[in-house]
Amino acid sequence: MNLQDVRAIGQVLDTTFGRESSPDGTFSIKYTMEGDSLILKYTTIVYFASESALKPQIDMAHNQAIQLINAKLSEAKSAVKDATGSTLKTVDIGGSDNIELIQPHGPRKIAYYRYNHTFQIQD
Repeated sequence: MNLQDVRAIGQVLDTTFGRESSPDGTFSIKYTMEGDSLILKYTTIVYFASESALKPQIDMAHNQAIQLINAKLSEAKSAVKDATGSTLKTVDIGGSDNIELIQPHGPRKIAYYRYNHTFQIQD
């Protein structure tokens, strides 16, 4: 992967300065690049009243994370193709998720749901 590829990926995925991940502010997708690995990081907030209500919320957030990350990866691949004429080839390494309670007390509990998905970039 050359510098043009990295710049094209950054232009699509970097939401740090003035561009949002979601127009309504309900989720965030950030990225990091470590060597030949591209890691897409999804974050959203889930609300639930009991532990039994948490599972459906997590399942819904997980499915949304996978769809949105795949869409972002597709945008990055298109941007690289447009900018450099070369194809960005990736191998799916897998993902992991976690939950962080930020308001564990009271009738309505609030938590961050995070899902990180790693792709290896092929030359």
